[in-house]
Amino acid sequence: MLEVIATAIFMAWAVGANDSAKAVGTAVGSGIVGFKRAVLIIAVFTTLGAVIGHSAVSGTITGLASGLSSWNVALALFSAASAVTIASLWGRPISTTQSIIGALIGSSLALGLPVDWWTIGKIISAWFFSPVFASFLAIAIYKLYKPLLRRIKCLKNLELTQKWLVFLASAYSAFNLGTNEVSNVIGLAKAGGMSNPNAFLALVMALGTLTFSYEVMMTIGRDIAPLGPTSAFSSQFGASIAVSVANLFGLPVSSGQAIVGAISGLSAYKGERINKKLLVDIVKSWVRAPLFAGLLAFLLIKLFSAGF
Repeated sequence: MLEVIATAIFMAWAVGANDSAKAVGTAVGSGIVGFKRAVLIIAVFTTLGAVIGHSAVSGTITGLASGLSSWNVALALFSAASAVTIASLWGRPISTTQSIIGALIGSSLALGLPVDWWTIGKIISAWFFSPVFASFLAIAIYKLYKPLLRRIKCLKNLELTQKWLVFLASAYSAFNLGTNEVSNVIGLAKAGGMSNPNAFLALVMALGTLTFSYEVMMTIGRDIAPLGPTSAFSSQFGASIAVSVANLFGLPVSSGQAIVGAISGLSAYKGERINKKLLVDIVKSWVRAPLFAGLLAFLLIKLFSAGF
């Protein structure tokens, strides 16, 4: 049990270091919300999402971990967390969801356990669908939102409205982070024998945000494309809706893919400059991370099985 607790803490911290940037990166990168306030948003709303959010995601992950011992679960968590941490060192917003799924597949293959390829297939299809869906939502929200702002004639009221809307979009996205990405960790922790780890792991994730997330936040909010308040709100809100739809179906999607898709799609629609080299690098990291996590989990389980 101690091995599961230790690696679940590592994984939750890694989620905070990487995935939290996708909830508040647009707000911080556009200069509307300061870093410390962003950490507070993550701590409060992600915990709420993990504790009271109704999502079948943790059950999906627990089902995929069926047949794994507590040590196997711990090794899967360690492998996924290692992949996420390496990406965070490079400032790359990868998918912790993909890393966990990759680690679970590698673990099952190493142990000769059956893999639920039907469920895996549905999850992978959602990974392709969510960034495209998020980009269309971001454009639609932008087209509805911008004309409404033009009706506000007072500059002070306009600035206040934009700040509150970006804050609300970040809070909503942080709540989704609790119901989706943190639920991935919760599902694996429960499969390893932990009971009711929701609030604890959400708070550990907030610690990851505080200590190690700034570079990934800047990649999301500043480096992919220039973001003003209107684009920041539209991208964040569109990505959040896409993740919420996935939550309803119990599909563990990546908020990172959703927000990158939303920012890229909206920026392309507006004819703004997009850092294509960075975008290609991010997409490559979405492939590398689950492969690395799966291979590491496979090798570690084979090694431990041979040794013990």
